[in-house]
Amino acid sequence: MTFLAPWAIWFLAGVPVIVMLYLLKLKRRPIMVSTLIFWERVMQENRQRALFQKLRNLFSLLLHLLIFLLIVAALAKPAFDRLVRDGASVVLIVDTRARMQAVENGTQTRFDRALAEARRYVREAGPGRQLALLSAGAAPNVIVPFTGDERALLTGLESLAVTDAGGDLEASIALADSLLASRKGDARVVVLTDSEKPESGKRKAEISFVSCGTVRDNVAITRFATRPLLASPQTSEVLLAIKNFGRAAVSGNVEISFDGKLLDVKPFTLEPGKERFDVFPSVPRTTRSARGWLTARLDVKDALRVDNTAYAVLPAPKSQRVLLVTKGNWFLEKLLAADQQTEFELIEPGAWQADFAAKFDAVILDNFIPPDFDLAESTGNFLFLKQSPFTTAEAPIAQPLVSESDANHPVMRLVNLQNVTIVRATPLKAPESADGWTWQSPLRSFEHPLLLTGSRRIPTGEQRVATLAFDVADSDLPLRIAFPLLMTNATRWLAGDSRETIAGVLAGEQVSLAPGATISTDALTSIEAQPDLAKTTTGFFQPLRDGFHLVTEQGATSWLAVNTFSEAESDLRGGDASAKTPPPFPVAALAGFSGWPLWQYLALAALVLFTIEWWLFHRRRTE
Repeated sequence: MTFLAPWAIWFLAGVPVIVMLYLLKLKRRPIMVSTLIFWERVMQENRQRALFQKLRNLFSLLLHLLIFLLIVAALAKPAFDRLVRDGASVVLIVDTRARMQAVENGTQTRFDRALAEARRYVREAGPGRQLALLSAGAAPNVIVPFTGDERALLTGLESLAVTDAGGDLEASIALADSLLASRKGDARVVVLTDSEKPESGKRKAEISFVSCGTVRDNVAITRFATRPLLASPQTSEVLLAIKNFGRAAVSGNVEISFDGKLLDVKPFTLEPGKERFDVFPSVPRTTRSARGWLTARLDVKDALRVDNTAYAVLPAPKSQRVLLVTKGNWFLEKLLAADQQTEFELIEPGAWQADFAAKFDAVILDNFIPPDFDLAESTGNFLFLKQSPFTTAEAPIAQPLVSESDANHPVMRLVNLQNVTIVRATPLKAPESADGWTWQSPLRSFEHPLLLTGSRRIPTGEQRVATLAFDVADSDLPLRIAFPLLMTNATRWLAGDSRETIAGVLAGEQVSLAPGATISTDALTSIEAQPDLAKTTTGFFQPLRDGFHLVTEQGATSWLAVNTFSEAESDLRGGDASAKTPPPFPVAALAGFSGWPLWQYLALAALVLFTIEWWLFHRRRTE
């Protein structure tokens, strides 16, 4: 046996104090009485209280000493683990992933069970056996570093909260093993999870898994998303996927709500292990003021509630005002008129005025350069076709071939120009990167740019310019599907709408925010909830709760839907609480029926003996 808190042994110095107090001679108070006949016994007892005569009743002294020794032993925390003599380090890993929200036996969750098991190990902490506390969620996190302070470890356990995110236990185990690499003595890792055992390679530490769950049936929404219809961008279609992770067939309904109002109810029946997909059109989001919250809820009762609700954002209607300056371009006019998200006006070059640019999101200049155009002093977003301020005095390029195309550039997204025939193109040269401008050539014909794009930051946002080196009439581009894609991408990019809005992410997924963008950290799951804009984050955001989050960027706001959507979290058929691994501490195994360590039994024994001594004293059996 060894002691986890050997400093308590110093309290044994109090044993002589107890003996001295027992031998202390009582001082009687003199009182005048009429006779001594009734006080003979008292006088006899007084004579017996000489220094060596007081040891006549050793039972009382030994009982007091035994109570004191039990209290000291409880403070010293004895342990039967011989490895503690060389020091022991234990890392407790508490699983905080979404699957730990599964309900076991009424109201207790797997996470509650894990916390209860963790408290058993924390009670064994001491200077000779130090514990560290880790959480295993979307990413491993050190909650409490190595310490023998039981109170600090219990406080760390109280701070833990289960999340709606998935995660990888292997990453947490690897972190625990690295923390133990520099520790001397016995090294152990205890994983409190629902019996999921990842593949573990060669480890320094011994790993024990403590199961906190049983096999449970569950039905989950595995997909819920929206996208605009190509034929009608104002209308979106909704994808809904439901899967049965149980052992029996399940029937129920899924309720679809839009901005808190019931939109549709769809019945479903799923056999074990089967998945169902539904695609249906949604109502258009007619105004920007509407939140566009789509919510799907299953009306079934299963072990895990978090995956019974899913969230999606219906895209807001986006339109841009475009000014076309041309002497006549039938292809462009028909293309812009057919785009339902574009409001365009048509003027001839002679009607151009410099202040027009500020009134439109994008200006298309067809073979026309405004007089006295100065790029440094210009305002507005421009698309030049053929003639531009970047055209050089070199001879036109005859029948240029597309040699390079940057598919990652917003203007070239889904655009394929490999087989387009171009009769001639004007030579372009990107200006020097001055006045904050940055330039790119996403489309090239060997050393000649066929498409030139530039952007710069200005006080009101961002200014953008694009130049196409050829006239669309000098090519067969208008006869190809790449033409509407190229022009739509260009106008969207010029209008500042090229970045695809992130409408939904997985819980635990790290989101990169644009410069200057902020996002509320409070999950909103009801239409009445209001975001707390004081709790915002910038740069990167990692949501751990499902719901809607408010994104603010350049004065504009949008909603971000967060969902679990993880089959690994929804599949609860791997738990087995009956297969618990015995705790690595012999003391915990000795007290396995109650979860008490040995020092608590010693403290309880001291309390029982103290109660007995109090009863015997009042019955005049002890002194």
